[in-house]
Amino acid sequence: MSNYPKYEKYSTSNKQKKPSLYERIIIFFQNSKRIIKVASKPKRKDYFLVFKICGIGILILGALSYIIQLIFALIPKMGN
Repeated sequence: MSNYPKYEKYSTSNKQKKPSLYERIIIFFQNSKRIIKVASKPKRKDYFLVFKICGIGILILGALSYIIQLIFALIPKMGN
């Protein structure tokens, strides 16, 4: 064993066994319960902000795809 105490927790003699599936499921539900207690319902203003951002994104992607489709529709006509 080394003289450095901070490395003792990494030694192979102190390895704990891996939790079973049942224990992991219990831990998951405990963590989920804690998150639900801390979480709060978003305000109406927050919902509208998200809707605006999504709407603007959909409009930008729609316009971009229309422009790209228009360009590819005109390219074969220019080559002839």
